[in-house]
Amino acid sequence: MVLSSFFGAGHIADAFFVAFRIPNFFRRLLAEGAFAQAFVPVLSEFQERRNREELERFVQAVAGNFGVVLIALCVIGVILAPVLVTVFTLGGWRGDARQELATGLLRIMFPYLGLISLTAFVGAILNSFGRFSVPAFTPILLNIALIAGGLYGGRTFEQPVYALAWAVVIAGVLQFAFHMPSLAALKLLKFPRIDWRSDGTRRMLRLLVPAVYAASAGQINILVGTILAASLAVGSVSWLYYADRLIELPVGMIAIAIQTVILPNLSKLHSRDDLEGFRNSLGWGVRVAILMGAPATVGLCCISVPLVATLFFRGEFEVQDIHMVAIALQAFAVGVLPLMLVRVAAPGFYARHDAKTPFKYASIGVAVNIAVSLCLFKLIGHVGIAIATSVAAIVQCILLMQGLAKRGDLIWNRSLSMTCIQTACACAGMAIVLAVLAPRGEFWQVASEWSRIWWTSLLLGAGVLSYFVVLFLLGVRIRHFQGHM
Repeated sequence: MVLSSFFGAGHIADAFFVAFRIPNFFRRLLAEGAFAQAFVPVLSEFQERRNREELERFVQAVAGNFGVVLIALCVIGVILAPVLVTVFTLGGWRGDARQELATGLLRIMFPYLGLISLTAFVGAILNSFGRFSVPAFTPILLNIALIAGGLYGGRTFEQPVYALAWAVVIAGVLQFAFHMPSLAALKLLKFPRIDWRSDGTRRMLRLLVPAVYAASAGQINILVGTILAASLAVGSVSWLYYADRLIELPVGMIAIAIQTVILPNLSKLHSRDDLEGFRNSLGWGVRVAILMGAPATVGLCCISVPLVATLFFRGEFEVQDIHMVAIALQAFAVGVLPLMLVRVAAPGFYARHDAKTPFKYASIGVAVNIAVSLCLFKLIGHVGIAIATSVAAIVQCILLMQGLAKRGDLIWNRSLSMTCIQTACACAGMAIVLAVLAPRGEFWQVASEWSRIWWTSLLLGAGVLSYFVVLFLLGVRIRHFQGHM
């Protein structure tokens, strides 16, 4: 909301979002995606089958090796900032003021990659020991820093957007430091050491190479979208970014939370050869993803305009931007449930130290995304890019679910089928309520800000209430959302 108010969807916003997306792309490629998928299963095995000294030496080796790689990447990234901006925009900004601005912003922000990747490494350790609160809270620090940078940047910088870049770096320092007391409490705050030959390191690397690609297919799809959007009308990158923020709300709150909890649990169950527990845990994750992901998809489609207008329509954000972001949001929303199921299903393979199968499925998903994007982006602009992202998520989801079913890890039983039927009925009821209540026409463009807030709150409340009332009438209870980790 702050960023849209101060920077809208013009050339400054486009430049910042491209520059910010580059270190975040590598962060999710190396840290939150592939690294966690390769590190957590091996760490869980050390917890279950090795002694404390071996566990500590493994953590020290990973910290040292990962730290050296990150330092090198950060130095290279700062030096090659102009090249990276050119690559991420496919040269579409050459000779444009956005190229120079994005390069300057990227040089400031690229070290954030190292800081947040180390933060993700420490967070993965805490998650493996059942301590989820600190890693879950940490992203709030970045949000606070960005809001502060947006609000006060104009007072200290001639170009206020540079305040956002420095805010990102400061947030990285705070996020990493915030984890240190918890790591010390586990007595794992040890001096890093470089050791590429240890058994744990080599096993992790064997998982890491295919996982770098497989776990980050979504980021590669976003990268493709950014490159193509940069060649479209000014504002296209920003329209997709704002829509993506709303998509990430349910995915981040629900799917990533399930993934964070389920991966170390599945890894431990695999180490104990507990097949029944493995199936139950995976089935629980799929059930919760369906119960929470389907209404998110329907809700985002039904009230896309109210959400965009209420959250973003102020300051530099214009009337045209409401429509452009809303239609992108509807296209993205179709892929919310598949994206959530991908997050839940992939750990079923990584917990068994199988990174090759998700790698294969991710490759197919990326190919589908590129093909659909190239077919549609010239015809319907940034909306075609959003549609391609959703289609790719659907394809990858189907492949992962089929793969788990074939190997017997996911049993599609009567319980899961009933969950789908109950969810579909509840979503239909919610859609009807939203269609009846939502104001039409130009209301969202001319209404006061408080009127928009009131009506959107009413729609959200009515939608949530109607969904859960129908679920309750169909027999769904709180226990169906609960799992035993």
